[in-house]
Amino acid sequence: MIPHSFLFGHLVAIAKIHIKHKIPPDVNGHWIFRHLELEYPELVRKGIIYVDVWPIGFPMVATYHPDIMAQFIQENSLPKFWALSQVEFKPFTGGKDLVTIDGNEWKQARAMFNPGFSARNLLSLVPDMVEEVLVFQGRLRQAATSGEVVKLEDYTTDITIDIIGRAVLGTRLKTQTQPSRLMSTMKSQLSLIFLELDLKKLLNPLRPFRNWIYNRIIRNELAPYIINTAQNYEKIEGAKTVVALALKSYVNETPDYSDRGNVPPEFIERAINHIKIFMFAGHDTTATVLAHAYYLLSQHPDKATKLRAEHDEVLGPDPSAAADLIRADPTLLNMMPYTLAVLRETLRLFPPAGGSVRQSPPGHFLTHPETGVRYPTHGLMIHSSVVTLLRDPTYWPDADSFIPERFMVRDENDPLYPVRNTYRPFEMGPRNCIGQELVSVEIRLILALTVREFEVEDAYPQGAPLWMGTKAYQITNPEVVATAHIKDGLPVRIKSRKQGS
Repeated sequence: MIPHSFLFGHLVAIAKIHIKHKIPPDVNGHWIFRHLELEYPELVRKGIIYVDVWPIGFPMVATYHPDIMAQFIQENSLPKFWALSQVEFKPFTGGKDLVTIDGNEWKQARAMFNPGFSARNLLSLVPDMVEEVLVFQGRLRQAATSGEVVKLEDYTTDITIDIIGRAVLGTRLKTQTQPSRLMSTMKSQLSLIFLELDLKKLLNPLRPFRNWIYNRIIRNELAPYIINTAQNYEKIEGAKTVVALALKSYVNETPDYSDRGNVPPEFIERAINHIKIFMFAGHDTTATVLAHAYYLLSQHPDKATKLRAEHDEVLGPDPSAAADLIRADPTLLNMMPYTLAVLRETLRLFPPAGGSVRQSPPGHFLTHPETGVRYPTHGLMIHSSVVTLLRDPTYWPDADSFIPERFMVRDENDPLYPVRNTYRPFEMGPRNCIGQELVSVEIRLILALTVREFEVEDAYPQGAPLWMGTKAYQITNPEVVATAHIKDGLPVRIKSRKQGS
C-alpha cells in the first residue's frame, strides 16, 4: 500500500503526485493510476495497489496485471460495483440498464439486444449511415471554406448521435443541422451525473426534480418509436434497427396486430432505459475517439498517407465516388485493415473509459499468476486500470507512440504482436461492450469518406498546456458525465486537400 493518512487516506499521496508531475487540474481522473505506477513501480509489479480515496471515491483494489484482470472479468465475471446502479446511474435509468444490471436480468437483456449490434446487422444499416456522413462532409466543407477555428469534438458528437439514431431508432435525429429535443434533454440529464464526489451536483436541491422532468420528456420522445415499431414490424423494409430486432420476440408472441399497440408499460420502461444508455455511450465515447483519430493522423502525416493509400486501393482514386460504392457494398469496410488498425491504436492511446469496476464477494481473492501471492478484495471496489495497461511498456513496445502497424502483425513472435489479455478498451469477457462493433463500423465509414478530402490542423493557443507530450490530452468536463473528453473539444482548422495530394 502507498503511504496512507489516517484522516485523508491516499488523497495526500495523490496530491503530491499531481504536484510532482505537474498534472493539469482538468486531466481525467483515470490517468492518476498511471502516475501511481510511475511513482510506485515496486508496488505495481505486485499486480495491484490498494487505493483509499474516501470521500471522493470508494476504496478500491486497482489492478495492473492483464491476467489478474482476467480473473474477475473473464474467468469469473463478477457483478458490476453496486454504486453504478444504486447511486451513479440510478437517476438516469433507474439503475436498470445493460451497463449496471446483473444476473439473469442482464443475460436476458443482452440476448435481446445482441442481434441488433451484430456485425452483419450493422453492415446492413451502413447505407443509412452514409446519408448522415454526407451531412458531416458538408459541415467540414463549410468549415474549410470559412477558415474559422472550430471545435472538432462538437462536429464528431453530432455525427455520432445521428448515426446511433439511425442504428438504434431508425430515425433521422438531424442533430448536425438542427436542435434535437431528445438529445438536448439527454445531455442536460447527463450533466447531473457524477462518478466522483461533486458537491455542487450532490447538494443541488433541484437535481431530483430536474431528473424527473428529463425522464418524462425522454420517455415521451422514445415511447412512440417502440410502439410504432411493434405495430408496423412486418412493414419495415430492408435492414432492421436495434430496437426492431429487440422487439422481435414481443412481436412473435403477439400475432394479433390490434394488440401490438398495447405494449406493456413495464416493457416500454425497460426498453427506454437500455436505449438511453445506448444513446449516451454510443455517442459520447465514440465522438471523442473519432476526434483523437483525426488529431493523431494530423500529427503523423506518414500514417495518414498510408490510410489514404488504403482507401484509394479499396474505393478507387476518386473520393467523390466512395459513398456510392460503400452504399452498394458495405462489406468494403471489411477490406480496410489499416483503417481498423488506426482505430485500435487510437483507442489504445486514448481509451474513453479507464476500466471496469466490479463488486467483490465475501472471501474473494486475486492471485498473481507468476508469484502465486493472493490478495483479499472483499469490501472493496475492484478496478481494472485499462488506461494504464494500454500504455505499459512491458506489453507495448514504444508504448506512448502512435503505431497502428502493431495491429497488423500476425507473427506471435514479433515484439509488436499484442500480448494476450492486454488490449481491452472495450473490456473483455461476457460483459464486454455491446456497441464495439458499431464503433468500428461507423469510424471506419467516417474516415473512409473524409480523410482523403480533408485534413485537420490543431489550433490550440501558443501557451496551451502540454501534458504527456500532447495538448490534446484527456480531460474531465464538469458539464458532462465523467468519461474522458479531448482537451477544449479539439480546436482545429479544417483544410481541403487537393485530389491526389
